Amino acid sequence: MQQAMLHSSPVADARQPYSALGKNKKLWATAQEFEAVFLGSMFGEITKQLSGDGPLGGQGAGGDAWRSMLTDELGKSVAQSGGVGVAPQVYSELIRLQTNQGTKQ
Repeated sequence: MQQAMLHSSPVADARQPYSALGKNKKLWATAQEFEAVFLGSMFGEITKQLSGDGPLGGQGAGGDAWRSMLTDELGKSVAQSGGVGVAPQVYSELIRLQTNQGTKQ
């Protein structure tokens, strides 16, 4: 029973390919991209105050650029591997908006 519940959760759905869920390819890609940007921004804020040596603690323009690229890639990686549940919610909202727009015309 719990296994069936796991497969219906938004996080489990995010890990499924869009085709397996009947998703619109373009909207799903947009939702995942939004989640990646959101997570990259969140990771950027978390690492902003780190100091010292190392990949996240370098000071100056070089350290800031490295940290920015690293947190962006981390956000993309997390989003592509299932994320934190933002993409399915954004996707649902995009579908709702698209449906509402179609009924108003």
